Amino acid sequence: MANCTVTWSRFNGDIPDSLLHFFIIYCSAVCLVGTLCNVLALWCVVGCSRTPPAVKILLCALFSSTLLMCLLVMPFMAHVGVSKVRCDGQVPKMAIRVVVTMYIILTEMELLHISLMALLRAVAVWSSTKREMKMPTAVALLVGIVIYSTVMTLLLLAAFWYDIVSGYTGFVLSQIYNSVNFLAPVVFTMACYFSMILAIRRNQHRLATTPETAATGQVMDQATRAMLAVFISNLLLGLPHSIYHLLPRYDNQALSYVTMHIVFFTHLFVDPLVFVCFNLHHRQRVLQALKSCLQCVPCRPLSTLPHATSTLPLHFTSSSSSSSKE
Repeated sequence: MANCTVTWSRFNGDIPDSLLHFFIIYCSAVCLVGTLCNVLALWCVVGCSRTPPAVKILLCALFSSTLLMCLLVMPFMAHVGVSKVRCDGQVPKMAIRVVVTMYIILTEMELLHISLMALLRAVAVWSSTKREMKMPTAVALLVGIVIYSTVMTLLLLAAFWYDIVSGYTGFVLSQIYNSVNFLAPVVFTMACYFSMILAIRRNQHRLATTPETAATGQVMDQATRAMLAVFISNLLLGLPHSIYHLLPRYDNQALSYVTMHIVFFTHLFVDPLVFVCFNLHHRQRVLQALKSCLQCVPCRPLSTLPHATSTLPLHFTSSSSSSSKE
């Protein structure tokens, strides 16, 4: 049972050694696998000719936030776990503050991006006419999300770090912040998800009225299906995390913190993975790229390779080795 004290108070408490070792390995794996999956999702979004440019910007912002989480937050989480295992406690306080700030900002941005995409998909499914978001609108929304997430996070953390608020006032402030910025976007996304389900069922017959509309409906169905998969994944893995931060803290908060965030960190690679797998066009593009890569690597028997007999150690050929034995 690891009960060493580290600089980060969230990790102070008793944690089973097996769980802590799993946390370290899992954070390292999420860093690698999540980076690969998010880069793959970004590659699919950028190269998709069917996605409008404004939507591309929002999708790239979404998967860029999860990519940064994998690259910046996950290695630090693994480092904190290693510090607790070794009982050295040498985690700089300033590093903790910087990573916590990035972690909260990126998480908040991700939830807002998903909520915005849920709203856009719901409007696209319910609308009887095809409407595309303009590029200036998408850029303005993206900049607004970045500014809002950064300013609100810095104000909240500064209030706690410099003891501007404490006690009951700090508890109420943190509850309001978590409810508005972490729970409300998830609930809003859930509402858009159910709205899309109802709209898709109502529009099935209307989309097949003409060949042109049917073709548009097929493309829209692919985009909607992929985003619905992301919504469901984020709801299953993100909603418990949002509720957790609204619950009162108990004695062994380190154990619950590690357990809950193992579940939450899973969405960092599941979200981009389901986005690619549930979109037929993205899936075909990835498979075609893999096929091209495999074709570039020829698989020929060793006997057909030139100078195959001169590849023995120290460049001895079979004939020279036999003659040397004589």
